[in-house]
Order: sequence, then structure tokens, then C-alpha cells
Amino acid sequence: MADLPPYILRRQRLPPLWNYEKLFFDGDEFYADILQSIDKAQNIITVEMYIFAQDPLGQRFYLALEKAALRGVTVYLLVDGVGSHGFIQFLHTIDLHPNFKVKVYNPHPWTYSQFQLIDVVSSLQTFFKQLIGVNRRNHRKIITIDETISYTGSFNITTDHSKEFKQDEAWHDIGIKLQGWITPLFILSLMKHWGLKAFYMYRRKSIKKRFVRFNHPDIRLNQNFRLRRSLYKDFIKRLKKSKKRIWLVTGYFQPKRSIIKSLKAAAKRGVDVRILLSTKSDVFYYSLLQTYYHFELLEAGVKIFEFDPSIIHAKNYFIDDWITVGSTNLNYRSFMHDLEVDIRIQHPQNKKLLEKNFQDQEAASTPLSFEQLNQRPWWKTIASRLIFLFRYWN
Repeated sequence: MADLPPYILRRQRLPPLWNYEKLFFDGDEFYADILQSIDKAQNIITVEMYIFAQDPLGQRFYLALEKAALRGVTVYLLVDGVGSHGFIQFLHTIDLHPNFKVKVYNPHPWTYSQFQLIDVVSSLQTFFKQLIGVNRRNHRKIITIDETISYTGSFNITTDHSKEFKQDEAWHDIGIKLQGWITPLFILSLMKHWGLKAFYMYRRKSIKKRFVRFNHPDIRLNQNFRLRRSLYKDFIKRLKKSKKRIWLVTGYFQPKRSIIKSLKAAAKRGVDVRILLSTKSDVFYYSLLQTYYHFELLEAGVKIFEFDPSIIHAKNYFIDDWITVGSTNLNYRSFMHDLEVDIRIQHPQNKKLLEKNFQDQEAASTPLSFEQLNQRPWWKTIASRLIFLFRYWN
């Protein structure tokens, strides 16, 4: 896809965060663009990633980051303790360059050899501290280059999203490249979870008197519980005020009851409500779990489509003309526990590209009907109800 011309955002109540955006629907194109930017980096690279896999693509990225560190670029890599556990084990076997700085967000307690005979009490304290935080994950996928270029969306660093490695089974995702003031804001956000000292040092050195606000209307960056709650309420408010359409694309569908009620109410008042899901899932029980609300949604007039060719992992939401892409799923985990990021699309051409992408995937999907649901084996119905009891952790 050719680069789009810069799109100067309409002035709002708050300053715009970027003046350029480019969408990617192909993982290999997205990764190639990022690696090219990494190779050109001169000052600082930050990577905040849920899954940084220990696979051929992960090694390709690791070598590119290591090469950047060797030529003097400061690299910050923040990976999730659960999503990137294999890569974390690999990092323990090597010596990193001083410019290559790594931190693990909430490492789970069984990743490391915590128990040392010489300090059993300290090891137990660490173990239980990590056990308490095991349900809080960093689900973001953000890469920044030289405080000018940002990449985000739903692509992790893993071969699952790459046709080079997975061919037709590559997951369907959406990535976005941005340029502008949003990049230092992403870095500041990472530093907030790196450590207070790093946060205040970066803010004093690079942000200075520039505008800083994590709850800007064009970016959904849930830094803390208060923001998570605020963004959830905003999402519900938009659903309730929708007039024309609600189109939802998500890889993991198990929303809170208030979202289900809002979707049913919207469909009953004539809003075009469509939900695009995957028949397959990388989480073995989700194909069962996400069927829990299907009957009552269909009864209310909501249209549900299941995509079979491969896994849809994208998180793309349309509420009238408000369109977002990012990492937030429609489940308890994204709204209650995890760090997420979503971008409100600004460029008119990109809005049309996302609409076409939705329509193309819908055309390749199977619309669900009551007849199909009634033909499901009885054990699947029971299994979905049992799994639903544990929705808080999913």
C-alpha cells in the first residue's frame, strides 16, 4: 500500500496528536516497514509488546534491535510476563548490550527459579507478589522510533500474523503507523510502567511544556483503573447514542452485561448492529465461550457472522463515524485488567479502507441463524455456560 499523504487533523478542543496515519492489513508489510524504521533509527527505540515470540520472526526483530543498540541507539523493550514467557527465557541465556534495556511486566511466578535455599523468605515474598499480579497483563503492541514514528494495532511479534511463515493460516489483523506528537506520548506511557524515575526523567527532558494528556479523545490509553473505567463508560455511552451502525470486529467476544444490553437496545431501535467473530481461536475454549450471548443477540436483531478461513485477531470498532483500531477486545480482561491502546481513525481514506475490509471479511463469513444454534451439540451449550462462570479471568 502506497503511503498516504499527510492528513492535517481538524482542530478540536484538544491539540491533535498526529498528522499522518497509514493502515496495514498484511502482517509481512507491517513488519517490513517496522524493521526498515528500526534499521534507520538514530536515537531511541521503544517496544511495548504483549507477545514477543521466541520464533523466527521474534529472532529477526531481536537481531534488528540488537544491531541498533550496537550502533548507539538506546532500546527499551517492555514485554509481558505471560505473553512473552518463551522470549524471556531466551533473554536469560544471553548478555545484552548496555544500550539494550529490558523489563518484564508482571512476570508470572513460575517463569523463573524463584526459590533459593539461601533466601527462602525473600523468594516466597516474590512468588506471592507475582501471583497476586498474574491477572494483570500488558496487552499493548506499540513500537516507537526516534520520537517521531509510532506503530500500533493488533499485531504481536510472532509468525502467527505472517503469511511468510503461516501462508493462508496467518491471522487477520490491523496495524497502523502514525507520525506526530503521539510518539513521545507513547514513550512517556511506557516509562510510566518502566519506573517512576524513568517517567519523570523523560518527562522533564523530552516533554517539557508540551501538552500531556493520556485521555485525549483520539487515543484510548488505559493507564490506570480510573482511565479503564472512564473509557468503558465512554464506550457504553457511544453504543447508547448510536444512530446508524455498530460494526464490531474482535477476536475474543465475552463482553460485560452492559455492552450486551446496549447492543440489543441499539438493534431494537433500528441501528445496523453487526458482530464479526472467528470460528477458530488460538484460545481453545473461546469458540465455545463467545457463543453464550448468541441467542439473545439474534433475538434482538443483531447480526452475527463467523469467519472460518483463519483467525480474526483484529480489534476494529465502528460506532457511526467513530472508528477505532487497536488492542482492546470485547471481554472482561481488556476492560478490567489489561493495559490496552486504541486509535481513533482520522483519515477519510482510511475509514473507507476499514469499511471495505469489514465488508470483505463479512462476505467470506457465515451468518449465524437460530437453526444453526439449535443444531449445536448439547455438550457445547453446557460447556459454554460452565466456562462463562470464569469470565472475569477471560
